[in-house]
Amino acid sequence: MMMLKMMNPFGSVTDSIPGVGGGDKDDDDGMTKEEQLEQEKMRQDAIKQAEKERRDKYKKQEDERENIRAGIRDKYGIEKKAQEDDEDEDEDDDDFGGSKKEPVDDDPVAQAKAMAEKAQAEAMAKAKECCIQ
Repeated sequence: MMMLKMMNPFGSVTDSIPGVGGGDKDDDDGMTKEEQLEQEKMRQDAIKQAEKERRDKYKKQEDERENIRAGIRDKYGIEKKAQEDDEDEDEDDDDFGGSKKEPVDDDPVAQAKAMAEKAQAEAMAKAKECCIQ
């Protein structure tokens, strides 16, 4: 017996190790597809409800803070700063302080056409200058 344990030291422990492949257990816990879909729908609804409650809680807290701020502003005669739109702030963040430039056309045909129109307009302007004088 001692020799057997020496040759296979994990022999007595292998019964307690779960098998690979899960032959004994069902992964679906005895639920049909419809029941699983219903469970998933209920879980998603619970997540949405919790998110709504969280938003309501923080909205309520922000309203309370704003009331406190309004009281302080009234007490000390401070004017409320105008709030800028979030969209404007997002656009400013994208610019990194740089000026807005017109988009450059990468199409070589469009670039050639623009250059030709510019050259034609300059030639017409020079021609008018020569003829008018």
